[in-house]
Amino acid sequence: MKKYIIEPEYHGYKVGDYLKEVMGYSSRSMRKIDIYLNGKKVKPNKKVRKLNRLLVKEHNKGTNILPIKMDLDIVYEDNNLIILNKEPHLIVHPTKKKVDKTLANGIIYYMKEKTGEITVPRFYNRLDMDTSGLIVVAKNGHAQAFLQNKEKAIVKKYYQTIVEGIMEEDEYIIESPIGKIGDAIKREILSVEDGGQTAKTKVNVLERMVDQNLTLLEVELFTGRTHQIRIHLSSIGYPILGDSLYGPEIQPVKRQLLHAYKLIFTNPETKLMEEVVAKLPKDMMTILGKN
Repeated sequence: MKKYIIEPEYHGYKVGDYLKEVMGYSSRSMRKIDIYLNGKKVKPNKKVRKLNRLLVKEHNKGTNILPIKMDLDIVYEDNNLIILNKEPHLIVHPTKKKVDKTLANGIIYYMKEKTGEITVPRFYNRLDMDTSGLIVVAKNGHAQAFLQNKEKAIVKKYYQTIVEGIMEEDEYIIESPIGKIGDAIKREILSVEDGGQTAKTKVNVLERMVDQNLTLLEVELFTGRTHQIRIHLSSIGYPILGDSLYGPEIQPVKRQLLHAYKLIFTNPETKLMEEVVAKLPKDMMTILGKN
C-alpha cells in the first residue's frame, strides 16, 4: 500500500498520468492496482487537486510458498525494498527438490509478521545457492518494474571473491561472450555466432596473498549472465577458490568464495542513489586472516 500527497505543481493532473510520469509506474503495474483519492476509489482518468490524498493498493498475489521463521540479515529496508545479506549454502527460491527453508520462505514469514498478509517476494536478483551476499526484494510490483527499467533506474553490482593464483595486472576488463551447449549446467565461452551472449566483467585487485597463492578481487558486473563471474575469471586463468565446476575438481573449501558485497541503486521512491554494503561471510574472513 502506497500513500501520496499531491504536490501543488501537479494540480489538475489525471491520476494515471501522475502515477506514471511522477511516480514511475509502468502501464503493466497500473493494471494491478486499485486507486483511492481522498478515501474514494477512482479510475486513472480522475483529476487530482493539490494536497489530495492518494492511496494505491496493489492486488495481492497468492502463493503456495510456506512462511517459515528464519534469521534474516536485513541490511536495508524501506517502503519498497528489502535488501538482505544471504548466507552461503541457502537456496533463494523453492525448487522441485527443495520446497522449504529457502530465502523466499523466510521473507514471506517476515512480511506476514509485519503486515498480516501473505505476499509474494519479488526478487530483483538471484544468487547461486553457494554464492553469498546482497539480494534485493521488491515489496510491490511498482518497485520491481522501476528497478528493471534501465531508462529510469541505475543498479550497479559489486562482488568480492578470492581466486587461485596471483594476478599480475591491477585491473582487467573481460568481454568474452557466454553460452551453453545443450542442457548442460556448465556454461562456456562461446562466440556470438555459436550462440554466446555478450558479457562484460570488470576486475580490480584488492589484495595479493602471495604466501597462499591467492588474490582478493572486487568484481563489477555490467551484464548478468548465468555463472558470469565464475566463467570469466576461470577463462583468464584465475578460477574462484572452491569452484569445482569451473576450477580444479578437488577444492580446499566447501563452496565458491564469491560474495555480492555492494549495491548502488536508484531508490524507486526518492529517485536518489543509495549504497548498501554487506559484510564478508566467515569463510572468506578466515581465508583473509580477519576472523
